[in-house]
Amino acid sequence: MTGEFLQNQWYAAALSKEVPEKEPFARKICGEDIVFFRKPKGEVSALEDRCAHRHAPLSLGLVENGSIRCQYHGMLFDGNGQCVEVPGQEKIPSGARIKSYPVAEQDGWVWIWIGKNGSQSVSTIPSFPYFDTAKWAGFQKYFHVQGAAQLFVDNLLDLSHLAFTHKSSIGSTSSAVAEPDMEVSVEGDLVRGRRYIYNVEPGPLIVKWGGFAGQIDRCSDYIWRPPSVVEIESKFSDPTNKITIMVINPITPETDVTAHFWIGWSRDFDIDDEELTKSAIVDNTRVIMEDVVMIEGQQRVISSRGSLQPVAIKADRAVMAVQNVIKRL
Repeated sequence: MTGEFLQNQWYAAALSKEVPEKEPFARKICGEDIVFFRKPKGEVSALEDRCAHRHAPLSLGLVENGSIRCQYHGMLFDGNGQCVEVPGQEKIPSGARIKSYPVAEQDGWVWIWIGKNGSQSVSTIPSFPYFDTAKWAGFQKYFHVQGAAQLFVDNLLDLSHLAFTHKSSIGSTSSAVAEPDMEVSVEGDLVRGRRYIYNVEPGPLIVKWGGFAGQIDRCSDYIWRPPSVVEIESKFSDPTNKITIMVINPITPETDVTAHFWIGWSRDFDIDDEELTKSAIVDNTRVIMEDVVMIEGQQRVISSRGSLQPVAIKADRAVMAVQNVIKRL
């Protein structure tokens, strides 16, 4: 680990739909200012967001046939970061080159390699097939968070907060006193967990989505993948009905205290109901913002108080397992 960010990792950089066809797109990833743009056939390039001449942001420039032109003095850079044109000058200076980043696009996300070039393999990018199949329906959405990425990872791996933070949405107060069955395991660099909770009142949104009339059982299987991707598959059931919701959450540090957060939400029920999908976007935005309020509050306290050590409880088993893996990487 260098600084606060794991190196030699694929980080989520954007949703595919966030990167326009013919315009530059700027985003800070792990403290580095980066500009993204597409080539004529749609492939994404990523460069450090500065011109080699006077360091003006290239994201203020224009995309031209797979290259990007600085709008300050007109120097043109290709997708590898090499200057290929200096207006009014035939010879290109040897130092007219900027950093480029390996990029891959898969399952509706753009991924960027942060670390040593040449050591990356796209095979390590997580696959999310739920957004390109007739068996599931859902959506993807981006959020900017004024809190450290790891705080959101911790939030997602400790589902005991559902009974409190989300008691008016996907949780219920009855689950606060229920004793869940929990399993946590480490498989290489992955942390897997399972949380069963039986005979609890479903949260209002779970009732809305599943049509439940009484108590339900809830089983959540989750995976953490380095550097900071959390997948949660939740099954809700009663004697007459069962629904499954898959949630994908890539979380990428912007800085030490801010983060990029994405939700990919998919369901295996009523998949042709477009109105349900539209309402699910609104409903899940509400759920995420319940977390954001808490996480941004945490960050304010941590930033104002300096180094604080949390007190671990039983529900933190997965969080602690992830912290141990991160220390090793």
